[in-house]
Amino acid sequence: MLANHIIVLDAVRAKKNQAFKKDLCQQTGLSWGTLCKTVDSLLAGGYLNSRKERASRPGRPIVPLGVEGWAACFAGMDVGAEHTRVLFADLNLEPLFQQEVPTPRYTDPEPFYAWLTGVYNAALAASGVACERVRTLGLSVSGNVDSEHGVIVSGGNFGMAFGANLPVSALASRLGVPVFAMSTQVAAVWAEYQFGICAGYGNLVNIGLGVGIGSGIVANHVLLYSHPKRPVGYIGHILIPGNDHICSCGFKGCLEAYSGGDYLVGIARERFPQRLELHGAAELDRAAAAGDADARAVLDTAAAYNAVGVAAMIQLYAPDALIFSGRQSRADGYVYQRTIAELKGILPRERRNCYIGITSLGAYQSALGAMRLGYEHWELA
Repeated sequence: MLANHIIVLDAVRAKKNQAFKKDLCQQTGLSWGTLCKTVDSLLAGGYLNSRKERASRPGRPIVPLGVEGWAACFAGMDVGAEHTRVLFADLNLEPLFQQEVPTPRYTDPEPFYAWLTGVYNAALAASGVACERVRTLGLSVSGNVDSEHGVIVSGGNFGMAFGANLPVSALASRLGVPVFAMSTQVAAVWAEYQFGICAGYGNLVNIGLGVGIGSGIVANHVLLYSHPKRPVGYIGHILIPGNDHICSCGFKGCLEAYSGGDYLVGIARERFPQRLELHGAAELDRAAAAGDADARAVLDTAAAYNAVGVAAMIQLYAPDALIFSGRQSRADGYVYQRTIAELKGILPRERRNCYIGITSLGAYQSALGAMRLGYEHWELA
C-alpha cells in the first residue's frame, strides 16, 4: 500500500501541478485531517509549493498546490544480459539523465557489488545531480529477485548462478541510498502501467523478447511480484512439446531454450555451421525477412513457440493490453511479425479484443519502472 505522501504527490501531479485540497481529498480518498497533515508535511519539506491567488469573490483565497520538481531525485538501474542502464528523474518523475554501459559477466558477489557501485557513481557524477538529492534507487535485474526480503537470488543472464542470494542492503550501504530490487520484467510492466501508451489499464501484460523471454503482469491495477518460490509470468519456462533443448534453468523444453536470442544463435550455428552470416540474432532476423529459407526455418519455429506462450498468458490473465519489449520486438522484425501472425491464428475469438503493441518507452523501459518502484518505497523523513 502506498504511503500517504506518495498518494498526494501522485494526485498533485495528475492535476498538472494545479491541485486544490478539496479536490485532492476526493481524488485520494484520504480523510480531510490526514490530507491536510500530509500536505503540510510536504510543504514543510519543500516537496510541494503553494501559490496564493486572488479570490474571485469575498472569502479565503484559493491556494493551488504544485510539486517542486527540484526538491528530490530518484534513480533507476536495470541490469540486463547485455547492457545496464541508469537514469535519474526529478520529483515530477521526469528523466534528467540516462546512461548505458555494457554488462560484464560476474560469478562473484564482491566484484559485482563494486562494479554496480562504480556504474551508479559514474552516472551520478555525469548527471550533475547532487548525491544528497537522491532519495532511492530502484534496481531491476535480469534474473530472480526476492523483492520482499531485498535479495537478488540469481542473475543467470550475466553469470550469477541461482542461489547467489545477494542482499541489496550491501549495495545500499555502499551507495548511501536506500535500494529496492525487483526483476526486469516486473519493472517493465510497471513502467508501462505508469508511463506507457496503455498507462492506467487495469489488466496489463508485458512480454520481453530478447536474450531470454520474460513477462510482467498487472492484474486489477495490482502489480504481481514474482518470487523464486512463487513464480509469476515465467513465460520463458513454459514447456513446449517437441522442444528438446536444455534451458539455463536445467529443464528440457522451455520456450526460452529455443526462442531466446542467444539460443536462436546457437541453433543456427548447430544447423548451419558453414553459414557464418546467420550466426547472430540480428543477422538471422534480417536474413529471414529477406527470404532466406534456412533463417526462416529457425525463426518460424521460434514464432510458433512464442505464440503458444503468449496465448497462454492472454488466456490466464485476460489483459486489456499486451505490450512487447526487448531486442526481438521490432515492428520490422521477422520473428516479431511471425509471432503476431501465429498468435492471431490460435487466439480464441473472445480474446482478440486485447490491444497488442510494442512499447513506446524504448530501451530504458525497465530502468524507468525501477525508478518508479523505488520512488514508491521512499520514506518521508
